[in-house]
Amino acid sequence: MFYEMEKSSKKKEELISIIVSLMDEEGLKNVTIKDICKATNISIGAFYHYFQSKDSIVDEMFTLMDEFFLVNQEAILQHPTAAEQIIDFVNHFGIYVEKWGYYANLLIMRSHITKYSHNKKRRLYGILEEIILKGINDGEFKVKVNTEELIVMIFVIMRGYLLEWVNREHNYPVRDNMVKQATYLLKSLTI
Repeated sequence: MFYEMEKSSKKKEELISIIVSLMDEEGLKNVTIKDICKATNISIGAFYHYFQSKDSIVDEMFTLMDEFFLVNQEAILQHPTAAEQIIDFVNHFGIYVEKWGYYANLLIMRSHITKYSHNKKRRLYGILEEIILKGINDGEFKVKVNTEELIVMIFVIMRGYLLEWVNREHNYPVRDNMVKQATYLLKSLTI
């Protein structure tokens, strides 16, 4: 199954990329909707077509993350084992957070992490759950694995390194460290 991002989502992603760059330079609190409209070359009315408010930009970043995983799901699932698929899932998470940059991730960590950090309804979690369940059904784990617990462990690894990146600031190999730690975990659980 191939998933392609809708045209409106692509436009929203383009706008958010510009907004994130602007926030990196100025900081969210210092950026006005007028500044955003000028930088993105859209009208104020168009801004409100895509976003409910300036604060809703972060909400849209979570939506775009789910879209990113839907677009990349087929590539992630190409790997022959659940462990390799999980590692590539973690790698894609790292690609996504590096794409948005340091400031955008700092903003997400500070303002919305509790709201979205473990929402089982998000497609992001569904993809990981499918991978783990298939690995369990195929007998790939050498110990009894609770799907929900493993999902939590993987997201703790990813959020932990994201937080470490926020604490250390810009030059930190966040994706590499996420992948390395997830690999250690999975090597201890798989055959």
